[in-house]
Amino acid sequence: MKREISLGDPFAALCVVAGDESLDTREGEDVTLKCRFNEQHSTNEFSYYWARWTVGNKYENVAIGNIQLNTNYRLDFRPERGIYDLLIKNASYGRDNGRFECRVKAVGTGADVHQEYYNVTVLTPPQPPQVAPGNIAIATEDKRQELTCSSIGGSPDPTITWYREGSSQPLQASINRGGSKDLQTTSTLIVTPRRDDDGVTYRCVVWNRAMPDGQRLETTVTLSVNCEYHFIILSPPARPCIYPFTFILP
Repeated sequence: MKREISLGDPFAALCVVAGDESLDTREGEDVTLKCRFNEQHSTNEFSYYWARWTVGNKYENVAIGNIQLNTNYRLDFRPERGIYDLLIKNASYGRDNGRFECRVKAVGTGADVHQEYYNVTVLTPPQPPQVAPGNIAIATEDKRQELTCSSIGGSPDPTITWYREGSSQPLQASINRGGSKDLQTTSTLIVTPRRDDDGVTYRCVVWNRAMPDGQRLETTVTLSVNCEYHFIILSPPARPCIYPFTFILP
């Protein structure tokens, strides 16, 4: 999708801005980012740039005109045919996972004539999930209990989904995304168990699109519910005293 913005540039009445396009690749693969525009026959009238934002929102130029500024990049620079493509060779997460932009500017005014953007994801699978407080969670009847499921890494951040045993309906849970393949993504499920929930199992499922079709990473948490009872001691003529205690089911 492209949108056009009017400019006062003598060489271009319009600036064409292409919407962000998403591209997936893997470590060590090659990927081409295409930048196509109306044919410009004189490179003296226009300047051409490729730049990137990568991990940590770091911004830097990677090509200016027909000169690439990194040995892992190659250019197909044919402005007379409206072509200014960037080839990423041997993709790596640290260098190439991020947002790339192609810009064509008018010399003199610096006005943008053409812009294209790519969100490049260098795919990395997440690590197996870990749960807290453990695969057996000791809970108390009618008291709120948090269950957390975490997975380190993954590009993009993995989805983490909770299910109750015997149900295919996802449960509502909060998510804290890691934002990097080296950081942890965590999902928190809050339950308030009843006595009948003793022995119920919750399943945590982790996935991102770096994983093969049909593959999921899973783990489970089983509730051990302590039931709270009350007993009354009558001491006439005083008022009854109520003492709570917790009974642990065998």
